[in-house]
Amino acid sequence: MNLDHNFNVAHCIDEPIFTTEISKILNTCDDSKNLMIGVYLIEEDRFLYCNKVFKSVLGFEPNGLIKDGWEFWFSLLVPNEAPLIRNKIFNFFTTPLVRDGITLQYHIIDYRGIEVCIKHEILIYKLKNKMFALNYFFDVSEKEEIDRCVKSNGGHPGRKFLKDQFAHISCREEEVLKLIADGYSSKQIAEKLFISNHTAISHRKHLIQKFRVKNTAQLIKKASKILEL
Repeated sequence: MNLDHNFNVAHCIDEPIFTTEISKILNTCDDSKNLMIGVYLIEEDRFLYCNKVFKSVLGFEPNGLIKDGWEFWFSLLVPNEAPLIRNKIFNFFTTPLVRDGITLQYHIIDYRGIEVCIKHEILIYKLKNKMFALNYFFDVSEKEEIDRCVKSNGGHPGRKFLKDQFAHISCREEEVLKLIADGYSSKQIAEKLFISNHTAISHRKHLIQKFRVKNTAQLIKKASKILEL
């Protein structure tokens, strides 16, 4: 591990045991050749570490994330996608956790001014009473281009058939489901969709019944396999 990493760990964490364990994790991250990795301390609301792959893939120094946090990353997003992604990440970290991870896909502008399609996976862990999130950033631009070619030649996603086969949900129920996945309460969903609180609660109950699950956490887990939440 280089001195910069040691500096960040030593000044962000005051528990020697945690520092030792996280250092082992960061050493492993340093060995990555193509995967961009960022370690975010949830309670401290700051990035502890970003590996050097950010520089080789996107052309940006990883210190931007460490210095300015999420605002640096959001500044790289394509403008029309930035508000939605910002809200999804903010809601994921600030609402009571009903799941340990989230996967997003969006576009950023690299140092050449070229759009890069990013698949962003966030996984939350607890180590020595510290909550932290491992952020994995994948450049999936080539996959996106292949998918675009498939669609332009008449192909279409099979997910719709799975959805129709598994649970017949309305467009409104799908809207509610996506808001549930983003951490909104029934009251917040009602306000956002301009419906009554009773209606929002009914939609939630019907979704739980249709997906044959017992609670909201199970609903999100099962629905995420069928729908893009």
